[in-house]
Amino acid sequence: MQNKKLHICIITGEFPALTETFITTKVLELHKRGHRITVIKNQHSGAVNASHLSLVKDAGIEVLSFIDISSASNLLEAAIKNPGLLIKTLLVNARKFRKSYKANRQGELLQKHPYDIVHFEFSGLGVLYKDAISKIKSKTVVSCRGTAEKVKPISEPDRVEKLKRLFEVVDGIHCVSDDMAATIRPYCNNLQKIFVNRPSIDPAVFKRTKDYTRKSAKVTILTIGRFTFQKGYLIGLMAMKQLKAEGVDFLWKIVGDGPQKEELLFHIHTLQLHDHVELLGKKNRDEILDLYNNVDLFLLPSVYEGIANVCLEAMSMQLPVVSTKSGGMEEVIVHKQNGLLCEVYDAASIAANVKVVAEDTEVSKTLGISARKTILERFTIQQQADVFEEQYAKIVRGSTTNEEVLTYKAVNKLSTTL
Repeated sequence: MQNKKLHICIITGEFPALTETFITTKVLELHKRGHRITVIKNQHSGAVNASHLSLVKDAGIEVLSFIDISSASNLLEAAIKNPGLLIKTLLVNARKFRKSYKANRQGELLQKHPYDIVHFEFSGLGVLYKDAISKIKSKTVVSCRGTAEKVKPISEPDRVEKLKRLFEVVDGIHCVSDDMAATIRPYCNNLQKIFVNRPSIDPAVFKRTKDYTRKSAKVTILTIGRFTFQKGYLIGLMAMKQLKAEGVDFLWKIVGDGPQKEELLFHIHTLQLHDHVELLGKKNRDEILDLYNNVDLFLLPSVYEGIANVCLEAMSMQLPVVSTKSGGMEEVIVHKQNGLLCEVYDAASIAANVKVVAEDTEVSKTLGISARKTILERFTIQQQADVFEEQYAKIVRGSTTNEEVLTYKAVNKLSTTL
């Protein structure tokens, strides 16, 4: 059965974001397939991807904005962009102005069009819009990607109840890995809502433009990610300390920024690694592609992940990847076949696996070739869009039969064994 073309509303943070390029790639692919796409963005950092911005504009994709009037600057922006709603809310309910404005604006955005599907790309956004969800006729989907499901239930005591209430009102729950699906199952009364669709990349974009060759005895390591505890930078630095002690010549290049930058700089200084670690700040896609083409290996020292898109990008670029077994990474990497895996929190294991790549160029090349093959077989944007199309269609039809559920589970089970 050919699925009909849908009007899909994507709710995300900044758009097109400099970092969360996987959402923009998905939007552009679904638009290319003939679906009408409206995006509601909830952050206004200005950190946008310039190349993606032009593609979004050229495609004519509608982008709407939700502005939370929590600060004076946001209030001013809301007054400029939507003065009528601001005045109306103030006149109706001045005592609960901010809460009323939030509810009114969310409702206005969600009802601007008769959407077939409204997809919240992060469960935290779903929680933010939960009251508005119950008031719309559109079918709704929420994505579970990592922090909101693995960290927030520990740091925020009421997050579990919020997730449970959210999962009650949405029609579909997208998980980026089997590990993530297992994480959220205790919070969901209707397991038939859950489907797994793993992250993806466009291998036509992430492909080598030069042969993989070792340019010098110094091994160049690349990591991309925000400076947060989840990314395991301190563990990575302890591994670097061990490599230095063992006489390995290396340079660890780190792309990113974030709240733990000062802490990271302190550790680099204290461990005397300032000649071996280089913080590059934020980079755009073209700069990152250039880095992929000019480093020797990719390192993911994370303590948890959903599935790291940057690992998929590196694998598509035929780089050998050294990754911890965090989250769903074992659903992507098979140790010594298409990458190297380490136990979480195990600096010694990270150092040992990096050393393997540093000392054996042929192993590195073989791992990189197998990594690219893995991406082409299982993690392309076209494959991901196929699954989203099918799941959206089932949800809109409201006819996810037991047979369909069993078939989909069987396909997912098979994919994890490949």
